[in-house]
Amino acid sequence: MFARVVRAVLVVAAALTLAVVPAPSRADEPALAIGCATTHPYEPAVSLTDLRAGIETNWGFRLTGAYWTDERYRPVVAVVWRTLDTISCTPYLDTLHAKVGALELSATSIGGWTAGDYGLTKADAVSLDFPQLLTTFPDDPGHVARLFVHEITHAYTRDRSSNPPYWTDFLALYSRHGRFGTYGGSASETFSEVVGYFVARCAAGNPYVASEAAYYEFVKNEVFAGTEFGPAPGQPLACDGSGTGPPSGYESAAAAVRAAVADRKAAAAEIAANGDVRYESLSAPGATAAG
Repeated sequence: MFARVVRAVLVVAAALTLAVVPAPSRADEPALAIGCATTHPYEPAVSLTDLRAGIETNWGFRLTGAYWTDERYRPVVAVVWRTLDTISCTPYLDTLHAKVGALELSATSIGGWTAGDYGLTKADAVSLDFPQLLTTFPDDPGHVARLFVHEITHAYTRDRSSNPPYWTDFLALYSRHGRFGTYGGSASETFSEVVGYFVARCAAGNPYVASEAAYYEFVKNEVFAGTEFGPAPGQPLACDGSGTGPPSGYESAAAAVRAAVADRKAAAAEIAANGDVRYESLSAPGATAAG
């Protein structure tokens, strides 16, 4: 028990170590796994005005709304930029623009729980609720990528009423497998979900487990021509963009804290069970116990 208590005392030192190891810059932290080779790297020092112009020039969209050049929303703009870059070598964007031309991306505030839509808030435009997306970004940057791809995919399927081959194939798949994940109860919403999560494999709660291999193979082959943005469903997934896991310094410090906290809790339980009163609190001076 004494050895465990000694290890537990190290929680303070480990916590201090974590405090001085800089966490990844959220605007620069990749929200995506693998995909196309980078052709237009995101540059944090570039102005948002130039990033907005770059999205229009590089990937053929028309951007509207003041939020695109509002520095508070740089993390959202960065994810949109990286998402477009990582899908740019696939047929997706060319197919999308062949159907809708220079699709308008409106940075706006929608209100309510909806973070984006196609053609509802603004006709023939993808509307993105930047304030809401910024709220979810710190905990789940992958959500921004998934939501963005989900909404532009609604534009991608605007020709579905004519039953093109990809849609006929998908309807047959949908009739067998039904809803994907927890959102949406229609073929249209499910199509956008399977495409959005295919790209944003690092989004929290991604439904691509091994049992969803049929949807995965459909999107890989019929939408992205074989390009993948992560390993096969059910396989380990690294979400730092390099395939090596989180930044080593930050993660090692975090792991030390987690281990020390576990030791501290175990030691406290053992002390309480033995009625041992010789040990004082292991909290840092001035700290408040969180339980």
